[in-house]
Amino acid sequence: MAGPLRVGVVGIGQRGLQHVSSLTQLQSEEVVTLAALADPYADNLETSQILRFVPDFHDDGVQKFTSVQEMVDSGSVDAIWFVIPPNQHRGEIEYAAGKGVHIFAEKPQSLWLDDILRQNEAIKKAGVMSTCGFQMRHNRGYTEIRNYLADKWVASMTMISEGAVEGHGVKHTHTEEQGGPANRVWTANRAWSGTSIVEAGIHQTDIMRYWSDEDIEWVRANYVERPKELHEAEGDNPIYYSVDYGFKKGGMGTIIFTKPARSYYIGRYDCIIWTHGTIRLETDYVDYHFEGDWPPEEKPSLDQVRKVVSRGPHDDAMGRRATTDISKAFAEGVTRGKPELLLNTFESSINSLAAVLAANVSNELGGEKIVIDEFVNDDRYAKYRAKPR
Repeated sequence: MAGPLRVGVVGIGQRGLQHVSSLTQLQSEEVVTLAALADPYADNLETSQILRFVPDFHDDGVQKFTSVQEMVDSGSVDAIWFVIPPNQHRGEIEYAAGKGVHIFAEKPQSLWLDDILRQNEAIKKAGVMSTCGFQMRHNRGYTEIRNYLADKWVASMTMISEGAVEGHGVKHTHTEEQGGPANRVWTANRAWSGTSIVEAGIHQTDIMRYWSDEDIEWVRANYVERPKELHEAEGDNPIYYSVDYGFKKGGMGTIIFTKPARSYYIGRYDCIIWTHGTIRLETDYVDYHFEGDWPPEEKPSLDQVRKVVSRGPHDDAMGRRATTDISKAFAEGVTRGKPELLLNTFESSINSLAAVLAANVSNELGGEKIVIDEFVNDDRYAKYRAKPR
């Protein structure tokens, strides 16, 4: 493909504006041409509104649409970044793929697995290139962990995210006009977000797959629900999530998510156990592993077994740099015809999506162990895969 990739963004809300910012930077590097923006709410498309969040944005040559179909039919874009609340997809990805447009889909692409499988079939049938917005795969430190583990068997991964419900800040979608939360914070609302594990914990789920280079075989989950009297003010997503994953090579992963109100505390804990070592994400990412003759004559100190896997300081794996890097990889993969530049595809990401959706079902069924292949294929789970009428 000659020249910069002509790109569009659908959904100019919180995450969409972050993509507009990164694509504006990539436009200055002549990697892309930001050709079009689409949002069902015209106020989100106002240049003055966008400039509040993207000071370098300029709308010269940028077409604006309130309809995805109109954007696609205009012929102005080669690829679209879809940044739509997951319960608001209405066949846009399928339509764009069918017209030969390459697909960058922010996660989760839907709250219903049947939708996701239809989207994937459309992408495969059209033969267009695709990726999902798992930007943590493009973080330097996380990639160096993956490379370090390439010849090792991962026994367990534990990730704890201590968050606060006030951390939700999405207010660009007019949810109050569609039966959603009056304060527009749809990420705290179960019907719109699918729970915090689906909307946010999918990142931790996917990075476990990236580190271990394997897929999730089964999931078991239990949540602690938020009291009903707090739903109107705080949203109806649970306060506490505990999710266990079983990986196909026999290892396990555990994610603990917390979302209390009024604490305002944010904390993280990350630990990877492989056969003969413990990897901790400290200022440096380090592996505690004894490399001498074993057992040693004397117990070594922690300093003696501490090996740096990735030297810090580290960028926020969810931050601007990773967002720009995943967009650049996708754009260059398309323009150069090199799918190997992508660190995931729509299809390869389905395992992460299925796992978090199955976690919700496991919790609903009292912590039942759900095998992912059965969740995707068996009639027993058909009602959980299908979008309600």
